[in-house]
Amino acid sequence: MAGLTVTFGNGGASTVFDLQSIDAQNNSALDNSTQKQEVSDQNGSTLQSGSVNVGVAPVSGSGTGGNVAVNFDAATNSFNFDVVGKWNSVKNVLAQSDSAENVYFKDFVQADVHLGGTTASTVEILNVKRANVTTGSGNDTVTISLLSNDKNWVNAATVDTGAGNDTITIKAGQSLNAIGGISGATAVNGGNGVTDGSNSSVIINAGAGDDTIDLHGVNLKSSTVIGGTGVDHMIASGGADTFVFKLGDMAASLVTDVIEGFNAAVDKVKVEGTTADDWSVAHFAGDTIISYTGSTPGHDGESIILKGNIASDIHNWFTV
Repeated sequence: MAGLTVTFGNGGASTVFDLQSIDAQNNSALDNSTQKQEVSDQNGSTLQSGSVNVGVAPVSGSGTGGNVAVNFDAATNSFNFDVVGKWNSVKNVLAQSDSAENVYFKDFVQADVHLGGTTASTVEILNVKRANVTTGSGNDTVTISLLSNDKNWVNAATVDTGAGNDTITIKAGQSLNAIGGISGATAVNGGNGVTDGSNSSVIINAGAGDDTIDLHGVNLKSSTVIGGTGVDHMIASGGADTFVFKLGDMAASLVTDVIEGFNAAVDKVKVEGTTADDWSVAHFAGDTIISYTGSTPGHDGESIILKGNIASDIHNWFTV
């Protein structure tokens, strides 16, 4: 695989209940289904604009079939893939490249995007129910907006951006009617669709680098956020978020990892290999600062700042 390959299909993972199986089943469905179309570009500048037809796959729960508008912007070297017509007419898209890419997807039920390279990638996925995104070691930007029509199916996103100073944003999608989707009367468990992320679980691993992770626009059912090494700025969602660290991820100074919007009633901090008793809690200028006081050599004073939050008993929100 040299350049960008994008595959569309309707045999996808509509019946997967295990988040870890979504990507594998989607790849299998797109590889084996006869109702798929593929476009590819070997040098990042030759993919032609047009329309790709995706048929109806003979799989229960699959998409109804439709068209995907394909556009290439030579000025920005970016590719745009937009489902024409109703949401759920084209269920799956799978994009793969060994290099960094600028790719935009709209109104697919599930999007799987796997990019490489050492320069910056931009990935935007709008109105998606399930997503799996991996990028290379550049300073990548990933934006995902969430839309769900049914809380009883998998509603989940995973993002792994590798090394680099990455920016990851999870935000609310558009209602089904607003994007020409199924009518509110026939949407399952959600009327015009659930756009605030309350059906959705998100896992983010930002890797090494000074990363920004912004979840403030959604109320997630759950999230696991791993900032990795570097000075990371994380903004909590309105739902239940768990921020996971290792000793060495944060600095022994006030220039360190920051969590904004932390809600001690539902959110958690986890530092692997430590317990709440290994940390001290201090309050300064409206912030809570937790600092490592445990016995592991070389990490004394490493700190995490809960910005704009006076959190009290650490045993209530620190988890192992």
